[in-house]
Amino acid sequence: MIFKPNPLLYGANENFYSTFRLAVRMKDCVDHELLSKSVARAIARYPYFSVCPKRDGDDLILRYNPRPVFVFPDDHTVTLGSEQSNGHLISFGCKDNTIFLDGSHYLTDGMGVFPFLKTLLLQYVTQRYGSDGIRTDDIRLPDSPVDRSEHAYPFPQRVFEQGDLTISPKEPEQAYGLDPDAFDKEGLYAYHLRFSQRAMMAKATSSDGSPISFLSVLLYRTLHKLDPHISQPIIAHVQHQYRAALRAPLSHHSLVSYIPVALSPRLRSGNVEKQNTVVRGQVILMGGAEADRAAVNRLIDAFPEHASFKDKQIAMAEYAEHSIEGKTFGISYVGKTDWCGMEAYVQDLHAYIGEKHTENMLIVEVMTVGEDFSLTFMQSGKGEKYLNAFIEELHALDISASIVGEERYKLCDTLLQV
Repeated sequence: MIFKPNPLLYGANENFYSTFRLAVRMKDCVDHELLSKSVARAIARYPYFSVCPKRDGDDLILRYNPRPVFVFPDDHTVTLGSEQSNGHLISFGCKDNTIFLDGSHYLTDGMGVFPFLKTLLLQYVTQRYGSDGIRTDDIRLPDSPVDRSEHAYPFPQRVFEQGDLTISPKEPEQAYGLDPDAFDKEGLYAYHLRFSQRAMMAKATSSDGSPISFLSVLLYRTLHKLDPHISQPIIAHVQHQYRAALRAPLSHHSLVSYIPVALSPRLRSGNVEKQNTVVRGQVILMGGAEADRAAVNRLIDAFPEHASFKDKQIAMAEYAEHSIEGKTFGISYVGKTDWCGMEAYVQDLHAYIGEKHTENMLIVEVMTVGEDFSLTFMQSGKGEKYLNAFIEELHALDISASIVGEERYKLCDTLLQV
């Protein structure tokens, strides 16, 4: 069984990992043996996740990999695509009460991996605690058929007609940069926050906002409070995905795009509601169907289809690096998750990303568990300067946030052994 990969996978190397880590913190200590059995059963339903990258002339393919997917009894990271991961672009682990899922961001994205995660947790939870209170109508079962649309290559063979595209977002001006002395520079660091969805959504929806626009405004206000003399725009790197534009709602592929939202200094004179409306408007305009098709065109144009393997690697690495550089902060929210009753056994869920190209850039990932938001506040080092000011902005709006954990973290790297 062979699958065609996202072109960006060609650019994965030791300098640009393009990986993510999901950490599901359970309410009880994780049983490693049971988790291993659950992973094996769940991943059999998702053959497109059980793959290894292979060279096919000047092309890269993903071939089904029958070798076991590793489930480590700790939280250490490996090199995906190498012998350390049995050739796979995904691996697992557990430590204390936390389950870890590591994967290539060019194999899948948050929306693409969530169906698998729910299948995995269903196996683990029902075997350990029973099935009372668990709904399976919104979960793919291990013996359910695999729809071809889950793994079909979603990109068109040629670009969309330019005449149909009236919106082509311009690259923003140079972004405001964070204070490099605010971090200790000893490695990636994450703070985990939890707060009520209801409290924040009540504030966000008062101006027709969304979690992603509202949190972008709070980060904007945080930075202006810490530095009242900002003269450059603050650039928010808002994560967006173009499944709708490609008509691929079930696709597991990484279909993530980034909308550069420029928040000018003059916006600081407005209140939260006005600022939220401005940001929300930019996200809607730049994340519409036409802009999505333009983003797909840029990726297709950047990929030298009839070139050497080396040239493809260089082109995709440069494309990926350019898409991230020059931003003040990045923010991602995959939407409200229906845990189908399994939230009774889960405390929170956090996503980790970051690498050298995101140094001196704040990254915020937001997940939902039950009635709470799980927010991961990531930096290129430890330091509470921005975190504390951000929490103050939440509290000023009567949104009570608590820090439930913090740590220095590592991510898997990716090396294509082809």
